[in-house]
Amino acid sequence: MASFEDASQNFLTWLTKCGAEISPKISLQDLREEHAGRGVVATQDIAEDELLFRIPRSAILCVENSILSTELPKTTFDSLGPWLSLILVMLYEYQNHGASNWSPYFDVLPTDFNTLMFWSEDELAHLQASAVVSKIGRAGADASFANDLVPVIREFADVFFSGDMHADEKAAAMSSPENMQLMHKMGSLIMAYAFDVEPAVPPTRAVDEDGYASEDEDEALPKGMVPLADMLNADADRNNARLFYEESSLSMKALAPIPAGDQIFNDYGALPRSDLLRRYGYITDNYAPYDVVEIPHALVLDTITTTAISPQLTPSAAEEREAYLSEHPGLTESGYDITRLDPSTPLAESLPELTLLTKTLLLPASEFARLASKGKLPRLEVADAQHAKLLLEIVRRRKAQYATTLEQDLSNPPAGGEGERRREQAWRVRVGEKEILRDVEAALEGVVKGFDDAAAATGEKRSGEEVENDGEEGKRRRVR
Repeated sequence: MASFEDASQNFLTWLTKCGAEISPKISLQDLREEHAGRGVVATQDIAEDELLFRIPRSAILCVENSILSTELPKTTFDSLGPWLSLILVMLYEYQNHGASNWSPYFDVLPTDFNTLMFWSEDELAHLQASAVVSKIGRAGADASFANDLVPVIREFADVFFSGDMHADEKAAAMSSPENMQLMHKMGSLIMAYAFDVEPAVPPTRAVDEDGYASEDEDEALPKGMVPLADMLNADADRNNARLFYEESSLSMKALAPIPAGDQIFNDYGALPRSDLLRRYGYITDNYAPYDVVEIPHALVLDTITTTAISPQLTPSAAEEREAYLSEHPGLTESGYDITRLDPSTPLAESLPELTLLTKTLLLPASEFARLASKGKLPRLEVADAQHAKLLLEIVRRRKAQYATTLEQDLSNPPAGGEGERRREQAWRVRVGEKEILRDVEAALEGVVKGFDDAAAATGEKRSGEEVENDGEEGKRRRVR
């Protein structure tokens, strides 16, 4: 088996033979001591907009470029969808390692994973009540592999294991735990490294006001493994390169001047550390500003129907309002993300969906009927003390779902070291989420106090007016 450095060099040689252009100013280096695997480093000063490398579309590991796409019916790939189709192709190329065009590429891809898919139950327990645990989806992936992928492999065993007299037996063995684990590894490679590959001639796609396509449309894009582009590590603060789509190639270019010796970084976008860990198997503190904590929809409904803060909603009234809210995107999701608070942003705008949901559920029947008749929603604001207290109770109940408090976590951090790595990563995720809940709780307590102080002041004023009126009336009585 080739050494780490030899595998890197063989990969670069192969990529060049595939027609890739690689700048002499960059180098693929061993960054394992930094827990970063391989990474791309500038060996000379690089100017803004300078080409770092250009990968021909023919070198992308995708369905279209695999010979398997010519051997299986198109309807088979259509039924599998982009994700499972690419897993199938990667399994095929991996199983035919010696004959695969991408053999040198597989030799530099990771074989060990730290993504949450590969954590034990005991390790996942350190994440406590983080919503990321429910997003791992191992059971769903197992079902998709068993019900969708394995039947295709068995149906086309003579193609999948071409020239192997034991093809049928090998296809039947794809349901084994070892092969299911292999499918998970291929899926994890795709999640961590694959790109949504825009076609050479992009179709017309609906975009929002910020220029982004919907998640559904992104999910429908073909997935592809782009050699070398996926060797760039990611950094939210130091992102200095970007992949550009061209007619016959994909080009990585510098977004800013890069001094010699600096690592070249891509960016995954504004992902919370929980999603970094789920998708890529690592976290860095400079992604902490993007942390979120999810408030489950079920927790909102349970709170509003069981707390004395709000009037009891009848099941039929709750159902009616839920049905109306479902017509407005984002208001009847399974959960609502709360981000770190920005002092310059009104509290309601920091948790817009949760604010609108709870405010609508609290509306008097007549006011809800009036708004619904116009197809409108309430104004985005914390309406009154009752509304603020309900939001506060929801946040407190969410805090209570974690096994430890923020104070306990901060006073008892993991010891560190390689054996503690996953525990430390889980600790950082849950501490970030608890910090958000602490800050939102404090902000809501301030809002509640503001409403209560205003009500008390109003009450004192009215009480004074009544005394004065009583005095005037007494004076009139005395005059008469």
